[in-house]
Amino acid sequence: MTPHWERSPNAPVLDEPLLMDAVLRPHRSLSLKAFKLMLMAVIAINAAVALFFWVQGAFPVAGFLGLDVLALWLAFRWNYRSAQAVEYVRIAPGKVHVAAVDRSGVAAHWVLNPVWARVMRDGRGVLIREREGQMRLGAFLSPKECDGFADALSLALSRAKRGYSPKTSRIE
Repeated sequence: MTPHWERSPNAPVLDEPLLMDAVLRPHRSLSLKAFKLMLMAVIAINAAVALFFWVQGAFPVAGFLGLDVLALWLAFRWNYRSAQAVEYVRIAPGKVHVAAVDRSGVAAHWVLNPVWARVMRDGRGVLIREREGQMRLGAFLSPKECDGFADALSLALSRAKRGYSPKTSRIE
């Protein structure tokens, strides 16, 4: 059997107990409620500044301050949309399943035999490698989170390679 990633149109059924079931999501430090409050504060400040310049006779400044608010709103909207992407990593004794769901909800599934998988840490996430290919996971994670995820993924893969079963807690 040659090692390779198989692209699957649907999520594969993993009959065996899972050694790892991880969900990776981008972190956003500003909640939607906090963003609305911040945007209202920016609008209020820009309105006061625009009124001052309007009274002074500098009418175009008000328009540029409105563009400033629009640009801020568009940037945060794009940021929150990109945060809807999610990655699922499921490892069973005989199979590694990775699903990547993009921000529009379209999922792509990949399956690999854990015997061929190796975990490597690089500057932009964690790589699951086999002889002919690789897949990058958690590119949005912080370096500390990447290290923790790489360690957990390595442990789960080594257990999957040895035939570890969570039901018996021993190697079979």
